Amino acid sequence: MAPLPAERHAATLARADALANQRGLALTPLRRQVYAAIVTSERPVGAYDLLAALEPQRGRVPPTTVYRALEFLVEHGFVHRIESKNAFVACCALDRPHQGQFLICETCGETVEIPGGELAEQLSNSAPAHGFEVHHQVVELSGVCAACKNHPADDLATARRPHRS
Repeated sequence: MAPLPAERHAATLARADALANQRGLALTPLRRQVYAAIVTSERPVGAYDLLAALEPQRGRVPPTTVYRALEFLVEHGFVHRIESKNAFVACCALDRPHQGQFLICETCGETVEIPGGELAEQLSNSAPAHGFEVHHQVVELSGVCAACKNHPADDLATARRPHRS
């Protein structure tokens, strides 16, 4: 039986805490709250959505504070930035450096990180042949997830409901 979402979220947060300690990183209360909001979100979450999520706990937080927390979380591999949405998702493989590849549903917004080390390597290795130096690589594939594909087109309200596994 698969763990409940709350159990998965708690396990992910515990793994991040342990990894931060192991790496000697300061996962401050604000950084942890931002990370927790991203982990528990069913979809990629933007900075202003994070500000709204933090307000009940912390009061009004300056946007620059959240952006600094996001920079830290991205820099240290806790979250990925979804470039096409200017939003953030939790990393599925905190314990190893990797290039993120994402499947993004155009209907409901579900975003899934998929492995693709070979693809990342192939793309990085082809760039020098064209005189190009890669500094940052993100692959985002946009389409329709299995759950939305099975919904009737006129039932968008139902299709937009969370259905993450």
